[in-house]
Amino acid sequence: MGSISPLKAIVIGAGSAGLLMANIFKKADIDVTVFEQDSNPPKRHRDWSFGIYWAQSRIEESLPPGTHARIETAVTDPTYKSGPNSVIPIFNGSTCELMKNLDAAYGIRLKRRAWLDVIKDGIDVQYEKRLVSISTEDNEVIATFADGHVERGNLLIGAEGSKSVTRDWLFASSPKDGALINSLAVATTTLTTVDPETAVALKKLHPLYCIIFNPNGLYAWFSAQDTSSPDPAKWTFMVIATWLANEDTGLDNSSEAILNDVKIRAQVMAYPFKEAIASIPRGTKMWHARMNYWPTRPWDGKGTVTLAGDAAHPMTFHRGQGLGNAITDVTELQTHLRAMAAHTPAELAKAVRAYEKEVWERGNEVVLQNADNTLAVHDWENITESGLFAAGVVREVSTSTKGGEGVNSKGKMAEEKTA
Repeated sequence: MGSISPLKAIVIGAGSAGLLMANIFKKADIDVTVFEQDSNPPKRHRDWSFGIYWAQSRIEESLPPGTHARIETAVTDPTYKSGPNSVIPIFNGSTCELMKNLDAAYGIRLKRRAWLDVIKDGIDVQYEKRLVSISTEDNEVIATFADGHVERGNLLIGAEGSKSVTRDWLFASSPKDGALINSLAVATTTLTTVDPETAVALKKLHPLYCIIFNPNGLYAWFSAQDTSSPDPAKWTFMVIATWLANEDTGLDNSSEAILNDVKIRAQVMAYPFKEAIASIPRGTKMWHARMNYWPTRPWDGKGTVTLAGDAAHPMTFHRGQGLGNAITDVTELQTHLRAMAAHTPAELAKAVRAYEKEVWERGNEVVLQNADNTLAVHDWENITESGLFAAGVVREVSTSTKGGEGVNSKGKMAEEKTA
């Protein structure tokens, strides 16, 4: 690079994409501040876990020396050692028969908050900063926050999740083009203990996680969240149940109503899945929502406003592709930052435009693939044709859906409505 000038990057959102982006700006000697609307520590109760599979090899590229080794402190089960033969099993939920082992070589599962603590080390993060407006002038972008704070920089990256204020700004002239699409799938999720016998039975199926397909269209996921205690009664699991629903389910995030609903749905399942859900204690916090997605399309931020992570390609989660694609966003941009001929606003904008071309194409393709897969994993007659069953959690590269609409596993158009 040429001589360094005072370039400034503004990152909106202190999730995985935002913090990893901040790390690569620091490595490129670009001043960066991350703005997060939540408090620190977060007020939200949930501490989801998530997997990293095919993108693991690219994480280290974006982190400073020594940080990558600390990721081990964020795994859900330090005793589980993933290797070249690691798998995620799929079971028939009505019989508990193994349907298939999915390749999950070297896959890891991370607790969200612990992972974020690792990758935010040394990053300037400003909390309780809710973005309310964006404006641009010349080579600068100005971000204004709800508390009146104004930040000026040369680049703003919206990495604030699927309901992105930055994406709304980029598509202000055509809001429908940037709007989320509601999936037919709805999801109930919790972090919970289960009865001790069932907890042990789940761990015997696989020490870390398993997927359940049911003939009635119910999909479920069980993963160990914290099994460090010698007492199985204290082990916690992440439990997800999803199904297709044309109409509003009527579940309004009342934990009691959600728990009653999922206990009834689980009656068709075999041991230990039925028993695991049946033993979720009363009073456990439950979440329920309709899933949504946005097939990525080009935006024009003039090289000074752009998107990353779930803001750029929000997708349904059944193939575990979200974090992998966020990591890819980061490392793709880093490639272009390294190619800057000089440390100038013009060169930075050029790097951003090159980054966006890759994100638009990859994002559109992967979002549509995942939307299609989500419908397919709930269709028992065609479930083996789903992307999850056929390709697992590896990165799928296909041009069959590029530029098109979401289709289900029978080739029929998915029923969609704007969120």
